[in-house]
Amino acid sequence: MKQLWQKIKHYLRNNPFYIKHFQIPINNGRYFVRDCSYYFKKYTLKKDKSVQGNTLYFIIDPDRSHPGLVDRFKAIVGCYYIAQQSGFDFKLIFDHPFKLRTYLQPNVCDWYAEPDSLSYSLQNSKILSYNGFEIPKLNKKYRQYHVYNYIGYDILRSNKLPDFNALWGTLYRELFFPEKRVIQAIESLGIVENSYIAIHLRFINALGMIEEGHFNLLSSEEDKEALILRCIAGIKKIIADYPDKKVLIFSDSSLFLERIKQSKLPVIILDGEPGHISYVKNNPDDVVMKTFIDFYMMSRASKIIAIRAPEMFSSNFSDYAALVGNKFFEVLNI
Repeated sequence: MKQLWQKIKHYLRNNPFYIKHFQIPINNGRYFVRDCSYYFKKYTLKKDKSVQGNTLYFIIDPDRSHPGLVDRFKAIVGCYYIAQQSGFDFKLIFDHPFKLRTYLQPNVCDWYAEPDSLSYSLQNSKILSYNGFEIPKLNKKYRQYHVYNYIGYDILRSNKLPDFNALWGTLYRELFFPEKRVIQAIESLGIVENSYIAIHLRFINALGMIEEGHFNLLSSEEDKEALILRCIAGIKKIIADYPDKKVLIFSDSSLFLERIKQSKLPVIILDGEPGHISYVKNNPDDVVMKTFIDFYMMSRASKIIAIRAPEMFSSNFSDYAALVGNKFFEVLNI
């Protein structure tokens, strides 16, 4: 039954008709039910504390499932923009499945907050759900808005705001700056910014089961081999197109990265086992650290090229890394 439900969700999330006509109202209905649950379990009519100013809080609830890192960032940046437009401060509580502040520090916006700064009095606070399309006007009679429920959509892009890509990158950089140890890890690689091309390949389950809820596993070893060879051919083309640049390869597939090493192509593969933060538990620093190193190394490339195929997954990881670094991004379809 669980797998059937996962297949239904997978189909709907990739169906343009559902996305256009049903996704927003259905998600809003789901969020309404969740909001009622939060109100019932956490909130009270009594005054619990005195609150100064107006603040929008984005809260990663450890009891909910969450999408990948970039989808979280899209929602966080979207809520930061909503707060700005309404004259609210913005705070972020992100301690699950790792403490974000151990990898990113506040930059222009001092977003760090402890859970005890939240007021659960309905005299002070209101829950807001982020659907990725609506840009709500917040009411200053509420001292706090709390965002628990969200979709990983870029509200700037969905509303076609002027220069939305550049704006997203600017807002992200106002929020976040790599923590010292992330910077040190990047500098220790000895690879100069803009001296290389970053190539990103996201297979999800095409070459073997990695993540639940995706059903693109290729049925035969012949199909897997054919996809690998097409990807290698794409990499060779990029190497030929940029003879004066180093080439760094990023992928979620250990199998594919091993094949690239065996191919003896003149490329660089960073150390570490690829992983997905939505599936890590108990703060495994090695997986999370590699995710941030990969993200920022992509952002430092002179250009990022995503190799994509029908059997693969159109990840936003690399194009949003390009926005963070204000770098060129393109797609090579194979």
